[in-house]
Amino acid sequence: MEEIGQSEEKVINLYPKRLEKELILRDELAIERTRLAQERTHLAYIRTGISLLLGGVFFVGYFQEGSPFLYIGYAAIVVACLFGIYGFYHHKKTKRFVDTIVNELLIGGD
Repeated sequence: MEEIGQSEEKVINLYPKRLEKELILRDELAIERTRLAQERTHLAYIRTGISLLLGGVFFVGYFQEGSPFLYIGYAAIVVACLFGIYGFYHHKKTKRFVDTIVNELLIGGD
């Protein structure tokens, strides 16, 4: 006899041993450390992108046409934009992955 509300979906259990018990303080702190490390990495991408952008703007504004440093400045501006885009993409992907694992742990621990 089937119980009401029982789902036919198959859930993939990434951590079978952990889901048998409730999360302890050490596990909750590890989750927070992971989230903070993710934020710190995202801020490092932003900081690096801004530094490259400012360096590129300086090179473009300071050096005259025909100077090889002018082209280095343009390249730095392009790399800064790419760095910012990649940092945003990496942040979203990692956040989604961490949230998926945390949700599995929290839902499975009840």
